[in-house]
Amino acid sequence: MTPGLATSKVHVVTGFNLPPVGDLDVEDLPALPKGYHYELREGNLVILAPVTFWHKSISRRVMLMLFGAGLDAFQDLGVVGDRPRDCRFADIGVVVDRPRLDSRPNLPGSAYLLVVEVVSPNSPNGEYTHKLDWYAQRGIPEYWVVDRAPDGADDDALVLIHRLGSFAGESVYGRERTLLLSDLEAEYRKKGA
Repeated sequence: MTPGLATSKVHVVTGFNLPPVGDLDVEDLPALPKGYHYELREGNLVILAPVTFWHKSISRRVMLMLFGAGLDAFQDLGVVGDRPRDCRFADIGVVVDRPRLDSRPNLPGSAYLLVVEVVSPNSPNGEYTHKLDWYAQRGIPEYWVVDRAPDGADDDALVLIHRLGSFAGESVYGRERTLLLSDLEAEYRKKGA
């Protein structure tokens, strides 16, 4: 017996048929089997892990805060890359120019004012690294990373707000500030009053 396999479990997925990955492009994502989250990263199909209830709850709070401020905020929006086989799905996006509702499932970076990624505990997905760089390359003016609060509280989160700038001719994000979600919500309520 191979060491380590005694405690491993093999999961067999039935009824999960994908077209050849080489043939997939951004427009094929909506036709993939439901119940999973997918991204195309530089031509590679990535099946994302399910998010936790904390992730869903915090995402909803951020989306409702932005929507309450009069912004056109949505959950799980696709951001199209520069190539046909490149698309990321932001947890929350604020759309600048809403497209026709029947037009396309994913939008270019130029359609967004802000994208927000919520870090799932135990399954970080590049929110601090490659997603930060990737969204900057799409020219999205603002990028937020929402992570667990320092005290680990289930009812709050830490928000890292980044603004797009330029360094050595490249689009990059610089961190503007970091605060608790509860404090950011209070700021938004105050602005709306």
